[in-house]
Amino acid sequence: MRLHTFSNKLIAVAAIGGLIGSAQSTQAQLTTLHPSFYGSAELDTRNSQFYLPGVYVGVGGLGWSPYFNANGYALHYAVLPQVSGSEQTLSAFLPTLGMAYASRSNGVSIGGGYAFVKNEDPGAPGAEGGGTSGATASLGAYHSGRALRSMHTQLLTNYNFDSHYVWARGRASIPFGASRSHPTRLGAELVGQGGGRDGATSTTWQAGPTVEYVWSADLRTTAAAGWKSVDGSRFAQRENAGYFKLEFSFSP
Repeated sequence: MRLHTFSNKLIAVAAIGGLIGSAQSTQAQLTTLHPSFYGSAELDTRNSQFYLPGVYVGVGGLGWSPYFNANGYALHYAVLPQVSGSEQTLSAFLPTLGMAYASRSNGVSIGGGYAFVKNEDPGAPGAEGGGTSGATASLGAYHSGRALRSMHTQLLTNYNFDSHYVWARGRASIPFGASRSHPTRLGAELVGQGGGRDGATSTTWQAGPTVEYVWSADLRTTAAAGWKSVDGSRFAQRENAGYFKLEFSFSP
């Protein structure tokens, strides 16, 4: 009887130890998840407005790892630019799953998702994730040099298979001043997007300087301003406009 009781105690201790170890392992895995929150707002002199909040959840460390990204966007624009009172707001939710690779100074990511769009318009000018509901594919890449005044470069792209709409943005920046740790970076961006179907198409090109400021290790903001050119089947002629954009990213 004593031996049986002692054996039960050993089993109980082993079970409790296994549960504790399992809980600690799960907690360790969860602590490797790194959420980041981001957002942007863009206005132009054509009275077009674009707003986007989002969250990115990745796994820290080098090499390949999975990630989850989700954002929502709202685009306020004139459906028929030459017709007064034809303004409309297109809104969407776009979740994405993918894999990302990170080294000490480079990274690349590839993912697939689906855009859920309200007030669909396949050729809506400026709908970064596409103007109709449909499957999407995304690709991103970046490079961060190690030199004192190293240049940072970034490329982001997204394609909506239903509206045949592609969005791509390239950026490059360098530190302001002689110090690598200076909180300000100066750079430039080039953005191209366009597509559509059923005779409703649009094409947008924009370029301008950027200013990035690092407020802390967790928070940074970027401002961009420049010139935008918009064309497509719904436009009687090419339209040019100035634009201003403000972005933030927060990684607690």
